[in-house]
Amino acid sequence: MLRKPKNSESNRQIKIRLIKALGITLLAFTLSFILMQPFSFSAASLLSSSDGNDFTINDFYNKVADSRHIATLDSNIVVVDIAESDRDGIAEILETVALCGPRAVGLDVLFADSREGDGRLIEAVRNCPNIVLAASVKKDAGADRFTIDEQTYFADSLGEVQVGAINFPTQQTNRTIREFRPDYTATDGSDIPSFALALSEMNAPDSHNTEIFRARDNEHETIRYYSRIFKTFTPDNLIEHAEELCDKIVMIGAMTDPGDIHATPVTNSMPGILIHAHAVATILSGSYFYQLHQYANWAIAFISCFVVIFLSLSLNIGIKGLLLRVLQVGLLYLSIRVGYYFFIEHNVIINFSHTLLMLTFGLFACDIWIGFTTIFKWIARRFIKPEKSNANNIYIR
Repeated sequence: MLRKPKNSESNRQIKIRLIKALGITLLAFTLSFILMQPFSFSAASLLSSSDGNDFTINDFYNKVADSRHIATLDSNIVVVDIAESDRDGIAEILETVALCGPRAVGLDVLFADSREGDGRLIEAVRNCPNIVLAASVKKDAGADRFTIDEQTYFADSLGEVQVGAINFPTQQTNRTIREFRPDYTATDGSDIPSFALALSEMNAPDSHNTEIFRARDNEHETIRYYSRIFKTFTPDNLIEHAEELCDKIVMIGAMTDPGDIHATPVTNSMPGILIHAHAVATILSGSYFYQLHQYANWAIAFISCFVVIFLSLSLNIGIKGLLLRVLQVGLLYLSIRVGYYFFIEHNVIINFSHTLLMLTFGLFACDIWIGFTTIFKWIARRFIKPEKSNANNIYIR
């Protein structure tokens, strides 16, 4: 009588476990994918900002990186806070800045209506070299085209003056500003540059960095926030630091305007002028982030979950449960550490939210699989009766 080799039986058992592990992993994937639909999930979403759904794991990386005792003082950009200045005060700031020889000046203030005594302000804007004025744009109904919504009322009277769109790519309040849009296509086919891009090109029209930025041709660009600070002056100390404005990009705006305070990955309250400064610094430094493709993110999650489930089916020792939980927590921690490493060291954004979710659901899916398998076997034994063979008087199934 021939016996099957033990190796053959062992291989068959391994194949069965692989197939079962694949099925359970697909179940975990399905559960995770369904849960991902209502909102963008991350392991820390429940511990995030006031809007729990508006959080990504990259925000966690930004916060950790920004909390380090490492910071770079930007050498290209200086911020001037207009504080409580009226229009005459802003005109005086522009007059002082113009005398300092800046490479570019960004005025993040909208003068929507005319007022008596605006003559000094208009002349200060006219005489300020390389100035970029702020404008807001709105989407044209029924097309991916934009028109100027608001801009300084005397901008057209200045001749060829550069404007930049100060919009942030979100339609909802209290949303975290992580990206900026390089430009907006107008209804006539021309491009309205963002405030950041307009300033970068005004700073150095033929700069290699701005050429690289445009060549990326992304609809949105991720802002690099962490570990960067800017020299900031007020009208009171501007004159005594006037030499520090020389050959710099000078960005003028309000630091304390309640209507222009936004949440970012590094803080819940950052003035818009600083967000624009970080966007300009991102372009000038050429330090861009690269997003790993969504399919690659899911593939990493699928493989990690498959490994845990296969080990769960293969281990047959008393401390199996403890080992699996330790492995599960270890993989969760490792995924966060690896994601942080690639984020900081290589500017690569790997969305490990998928991995965290599938690892969380992996063993749960395994329990569901075993539970349903047990139920089906009980039903089969209970309701599917064995048939008796008349030929040899034995029962067959």
